[in-house]
Amino acid sequence: MIEQPFSALLDSLAAKTATPGGGAAAAMAGCMGTALFLMVVRFSRGKKANVDRDGDLERVENQLTDHLKRMKPMAERDCRSFELVSAAYGMPKDGDAQKALREKAIQEAMVGAMVVPEETLCMVRDVFVAMETVTGCIGKAIVSDLASGGALLLAAAEGAFLNVKINAAFLTNRELADRTSDRATVVLNEIRKHQATIATAVDKMLA
Repeated sequence: MIEQPFSALLDSLAAKTATPGGGAAAAMAGCMGTALFLMVVRFSRGKKANVDRDGDLERVENQLTDHLKRMKPMAERDCRSFELVSAAYGMPKDGDAQKALREKAIQEAMVGAMVVPEETLCMVRDVFVAMETVTGCIGKAIVSDLASGGALLLAAAEGAFLNVKINAAFLTNRELADRTSDRATVVLNEIRKHQATIATAVDKMLA
């Protein structure tokens, strides 16, 4: 999905189709935010002010590279997971047996559609955790890119969280739905704190 031209991607998002939707858009926003974090880390390496921190910056660069590699397929995975939901809803329901089989397929597919955005959410959290150790190394000339990356990652997290919640709402297994929603809420709140810390620091630097 991410290999297509950007204009085609926008057209697919705007189309009257179930996929790609908010979950895929969230994953792509996460990729862009992570890429911006990578950029500012790479610009910060080799600077005189960071001569004692280059090892830390190198470590974070490697971590962010790995995080971005893992995040790239998430938009495609989100689409595929929801396509299984759509396919399940399209199953025949003429008799009790067919209805039972269809409902079972819907519930199983809905779990998958809930789990994928939760993975995206956790990936975003991991990006912030990796970055927090070197945010003080980012120079004033590029802190706007740091804050922009944080804002994109927060948008990714908010979008992913909403997709967890909406799919959880359709589960008949309320224990699983509530447990997943509670877990996602904890991760989202952690992400909000990370993003707010970056935004506040950047505001002070640019004041």
